[in-house]
Amino acid sequence: MKRYLPALAACLFMAAATFATAAPVTDVFPDVALEGEISPEQRQYLGVHDGDIRLSDIDADFAFVEVFSMYCPICQHDAPGVNDMFSRVLASDKADKVRFVGIAAGNTPFEVAFYRKKFDVQFPLFEDPDYVAHKAVGDVGTPAYYLVDLRDRKRAILVFHEGEIKDKGAFLKNMLELIGK
Repeated sequence: MKRYLPALAACLFMAAATFATAAPVTDVFPDVALEGEISPEQRQYLGVHDGDIRLSDIDADFAFVEVFSMYCPICQHDAPGVNDMFSRVLASDKADKVRFVGIAAGNTPFEVAFYRKKFDVQFPLFEDPDYVAHKAVGDVGTPAYYLVDLRDRKRAILVFHEGEIKDKGAFLKNMLELIGK
């Protein structure tokens, strides 16, 4: 029995770390620069012109921000579900109120392009190779999801979720209810 205790302790520690959810450092999402090339259609979707983009430049009432990494297995697992949430929002009566963006923590343009293609991500993804945006949001684990209120340039965080979204339908329903208020 004694020889199993260290292994049991290690498993319990790993399980606790897996399920731990850190709170965001602040209630306000930083006005991070969104770095990288996006298509003209994606610029139109975000309501931004040519040149540099900051989160506050997005022409919508809300932003759904996913902080991910190409190397994160949970991000890869969640990608089809996040794509489905994006499609369902586009088909909803809230489509004009919220914009989806992804920030790729530690990922280069090549890695972002690979992830976009592999998982057929249609919403804009931005690279963050030097972890600048990632540090600004508090070095959260990936994936991390935010619903940010962009009205009046407040950038208040309405929803924060770190880790896998187990019930994407319930998550989306909650998000759409918050947007509808």
